[in-house]
Amino acid sequence: MTHHPLLILDKTRCKNNISRIANKAKQHKLNFRPHFKTHQSIAIGRWFREAGVTGITVSSVDMAKYFVQDNWDDLTIAFPFYKGMVPGLQDLQKKASLRLFINNEDDLSLLNKELEKQFKVYIEIDAGYGRSGIPVSRKGEIESLIQSIEEGQLSEFHGFYIHDGGTYKARSKSEIKEKVKNSITALRELKQLYPSAKTSLGDTPSASVLDDFEGIDEITPGNLVFYDWMQVQIGSCSPDDVAVYVKVPVSQAIRDNKAIVHGGAVHFSKDYIEHDGSKTYGQAFKFKDNKISPIKGVTLTALSQEHGTLSGFDSALTDEENFINILPIHSCLTVNLFDCYHTTDGEIIQKRILS
Repeated sequence: MTHHPLLILDKTRCKNNISRIANKAKQHKLNFRPHFKTHQSIAIGRWFREAGVTGITVSSVDMAKYFVQDNWDDLTIAFPFYKGMVPGLQDLQKKASLRLFINNEDDLSLLNKELEKQFKVYIEIDAGYGRSGIPVSRKGEIESLIQSIEEGQLSEFHGFYIHDGGTYKARSKSEIKEKVKNSITALRELKQLYPSAKTSLGDTPSASVLDDFEGIDEITPGNLVFYDWMQVQIGSCSPDDVAVYVKVPVSQAIRDNKAIVHGGAVHFSKDYIEHDGSKTYGQAFKFKDNKISPIKGVTLTALSQEHGTLSGFDSALTDEENFINILPIHSCLTVNLFDCYHTTDGEIIQKRILS
């Protein structure tokens, strides 16, 4: 009998998510370079390979080294380059070709000096979200950087990349399409100026719902391998597409139809969604005819380090071992807090931990 929270993976749902987006990419003639930071597992990476994926995206040198062990040799490191990466990149180049995010000429010059083999460069573009990259309005800066890349002994200009975090604030398919417009417009504009450049879009909501990818060459979403309760709210997927959940022990029923569960910030992270002024850190559900059926009003409403407060609790909701199933708000963060997956058919699948 288990006595601690478990990360549960439904392989069928997961493989369905992978094949759906791989087929969509094929249909729209997009290069699909999935971001592996969500699952961080060699075994799950192989399911993408079975779906025809050959190039992948990661967020660090260490994550790249982990996947290189399984012969992935076409890697995008989707994080702005900094000097401390150099020794790791030198090592990686012995086994893989690299695409790097470089946003200034000093970094470019350093890499042309320190690396031994050719590398490709994405220029990350900020279309208004404001996290990282060069604002799309700075055309002179972009032009100057492209020229320097082309003149570099080892650097080769690959294209432009945008991860539009604004789509994560959407609450419907039409809103996702509205929020991603600036990013699409920016990439199309740059494609007109630099026709040979590849244009790449990174977020899960737009990859999931867009049906017009004109001007876009690549997509690099990660979260859609699993999805989560936030993506359901955004409009990216249905509850039945969510491929991971956390099974937590119910410890103690308390006042006002609440219960304490063994599932806190170290299991779920502190990401939340807000609805009618209250915060939700996880959504309880039951299986109904093998489908995921969220239980209205039964949510994690507070988290400390290891304790969670479950509101709307009723003892009839627990299984015979007194566990309850919770859909995570943000699967990327939740999954990172566990060292393995327990599959619904009894397997244990190993993974790495991001930090």
